[in-house]
Amino acid sequence: MGYVLLWRLVLRDMRRRPGEAVAFLLAVTAATASLTLGLATGHAVATGYAKTRAATAGPDVMASTTDPDPARFASHLARVPGVTAVGGPFFAFDTTIRANGRSEHSAVEGRGASRSAVDRPLVTSGTWVRPGGAVVERGFARDLGVRVGDRVTVNGHGFPVVGTAISAATAVYPWGDPAQVGPSDAGGLIWLTAADAHAAAGDSPDVSLIYLKLSDPGAAGRFAKSAAVRAVEPEGWLNYHYWSDILRTDTAMIEFTQPTLVIGGWLLAVAAFVTLAGLAALRAGRDNRRAALLKAVGAGPGTVAAVLLAQYVLLTALAGGLGLAAGTVAAPHLVDPSDGLLDTVTPPGTDAVAATVVLAAVAALAGALGPAVRAARTSTVSALADPAHLLTHHPHLNAVTAYLPTPLLLGIRLLARRPGRAVLAAVGTAATTLMVTAVLTFHAVLDAAPAAERFGPIEVRTEQTGRVLLAVTLALVALSTLNTVLLGWSTAVQARRALTIARTLGATPGQVVTAFCVAQLLPVLPGIAAGVPAGLLLYWFFSPSMVMPPATWLLGAALATVVVTGALSALPAWAHTRSPAGRVAAASA
Repeated sequence: MGYVLLWRLVLRDMRRRPGEAVAFLLAVTAATASLTLGLATGHAVATGYAKTRAATAGPDVMASTTDPDPARFASHLARVPGVTAVGGPFFAFDTTIRANGRSEHSAVEGRGASRSAVDRPLVTSGTWVRPGGAVVERGFARDLGVRVGDRVTVNGHGFPVVGTAISAATAVYPWGDPAQVGPSDAGGLIWLTAADAHAAAGDSPDVSLIYLKLSDPGAAGRFAKSAAVRAVEPEGWLNYHYWSDILRTDTAMIEFTQPTLVIGGWLLAVAAFVTLAGLAALRAGRDNRRAALLKAVGAGPGTVAAVLLAQYVLLTALAGGLGLAAGTVAAPHLVDPSDGLLDTVTPPGTDAVAATVVLAAVAALAGALGPAVRAARTSTVSALADPAHLLTHHPHLNAVTAYLPTPLLLGIRLLARRPGRAVLAAVGTAATTLMVTAVLTFHAVLDAAPAAERFGPIEVRTEQTGRVLLAVTLALVALSTLNTVLLGWSTAVQARRALTIARTLGATPGQVVTAFCVAQLLPVLPGIAAGVPAGLLLYWFFSPSMVMPPATWLLGAALATVVVTGALSALPAWAHTRSPAGRVAAASA
């Protein structure tokens, strides 16, 4: 019976005030989802590559050579101990292709209609190569904006796109060009029939590609150093690529995305804690009175704590589950910006689950521990009467503020009454300012980069990092806005007696609103002052080649933060001044 009553009280409170429950849910979900994404990305790359490699019979070793007799070299490699299967040799060349009015670097590989023993690209749309038709690697096709039925031009030869495919033999676009001799440049991959590839090659430098499967894939890195391989080295240029190198290159696509998500997740957690503290302050009076009513009808301290904690536990469990699920589902798509891997959802790792549980548990305690302790320490009669709280005497503060203008005097005294809330506002502002500074620095680096780096294929990774950075920053800004509103309303509710007395003694509504804005804006200034250098330092830690953003950008962001905070803070004070002071005093008596 006790459990039934407990959950009825929880559900009744959530129905009466759904806005608070939704704010709690969104804050914790955003933090856990971002943190889960950051921790799951590394696993998602390895998992996606492993699944792609299994689905396409991906090679353990790829040999590219200019040997005039590649078939002889391939037959020698097939007899090397440890080699279990050979694919190729396949004719390939490096060139520049045109599609949709764009020119892009690309490799062109000649294939047959029969399936190769090693490296069988998986067709994701359309069909496999046929005479006169081209198949474009899926990530390259997406960047080019081509679909089945469009045309690509290779050395003056036009081919309709008959399909798109993925392969684990090369890294994802833009590092998917296996036909280069010498230093590698970013590029894509296109498959043609062998006859079409020879016809389109022209004077382009060509190579032969040989794909090998080993009995021990873990020994791939030592393959080229073995005596058996050295004994059959061909004439001309020769290079080896290993599956571990491809995975390492694919992982580099999230070199900056992953730390952005992890750090953003913890910053969102900080903002979420500020949100929970604001909600707890807003609910403080109701929670104390509810605890007193429960104690008055015979409930013990354990029952009171359970009632206060149950809602937070329920919402935290739901938010943690939603965040974990959202992060797990989004991770495969986020870590493969070029769409070159099989994106499959896998169960979250133990580190992601543990971090989510810890974050959710701390969130629940942050919301419920304070009210529960206060309820246990406050007498039933005192909590039911809800008397006015005695102000702490600050003789030095009184001496300093005595000659200040009325709005500034009232604002500083309001701030001094609840310094903990000022610290929360400063911390939340610092977290948001840090991410805004990182976004501005990121765009300053892009603006200072040469045109070739900004508009080349490397832009795929840059755009991905920029989108993630912007998404985390927008989430932080949204939570910061919510925090400003919650802290402002809770401060206005708890300061209604003090503001009413000030109005009774002659303070005008404008002075009261200004005083309230002062109390809310003063903690913002140290938050901005700490967040800007912290954002610059953090960006430099992950990217030492950073460029300082213009001072006007930083100053504009700081001013925007101050103006928005002031506007949001003025609303609850303005709502307070709409009622006559006498009526408010009578209601508070």
